Amino acid sequence: MDALQKLLFPRAAVRGETVTLHDAFNRAVEHQHLPLAVRRLAGEVTASALLAAAALEFDGTVLLQIAGDGPLKLLVAEVRPGLVFRVSVTLRNDAGDIDPNATMNDLVNAHGQGRCALILDQTGRDPNMQPYQGVVSLVGDTFAEVMTNYFATSEQVETKIVLASDESGVGGLMLQKMPLLGGKTLPEDFDEEGWHRLKVFAQTVKSEELLTLDPEEINRRLFWEESPNVTLEVTPRFECRCSDEGVKQMIRSLGEEEANAIVDELGAVEVTCHFCGHTRRFDKTDVAALFAGTDDLPKTIN
Repeated sequence: MDALQKLLFPRAAVRGETVTLHDAFNRAVEHQHLPLAVRRLAGEVTASALLAAAALEFDGTVLLQIAGDGPLKLLVAEVRPGLVFRVSVTLRNDAGDIDPNATMNDLVNAHGQGRCALILDQTGRDPNMQPYQGVVSLVGDTFAEVMTNYFATSEQVETKIVLASDESGVGGLMLQKMPLLGGKTLPEDFDEEGWHRLKVFAQTVKSEELLTLDPEEINRRLFWEESPNVTLEVTPRFECRCSDEGVKQMIRSLGEEEANAIVDELGAVEVTCHFCGHTRRFDKTDVAALFAGTDDLPKTIN
């Protein structure tokens, strides 16, 4: 049940997105063998990245990442056009056993040094231009509160977010009050109380519903009286963009001497993708062929 549905409430000037992930998210993290508390947080960050990407309708890649001073060093969720996503989690070497009930602050904000960044990397971006990046502190007890704070402080957009994540799946719902700018006039039937009423409805959604129902059913239960317009229905999917050629280029950048030194020490150059877990292995013959320009595809270990 991997699905996202986007709604528009024209009378209230509010947009909404609801997402559920099961098989796709399980495939995205299965090779990372995450502790339960870390998996839950990874699910919330991934759901938030998909919700943000759907809301922004951005022509490019949306990255949402958190980094801090707890046992979780870095968590990155990346969403490409078509809501194709991947996620990577890096734990500290001394992370030790992590309590299944550890909170976000326990994991990544132990001493108040945690940060959340939303990065927009436009398709066809001039290499001399940096992607847009908004960064905020991890203010709040939950990641939903962090994202609410991000949109309020960095984007000046009133937002309501509800997230749920466990060992079986991920779910999330986001409402945003649309800015009335650019000389736009309010509709004749503008509902001044619509935003506040929709927030109250969203608050009633249960974690169990976000984790077991599809977005269409969730939205029907919450908002059926509001008659929203469905503006998008799509299936998010996990897909990594690591490639044989990308790894080859990385090894070429090391130089033949250093690459051979690694082979002499370790027996081969092995490169593992943090996002999908695939390992590409280059032995002495592969490295020689690589620098001679006659290389075939590398050996891949799943």
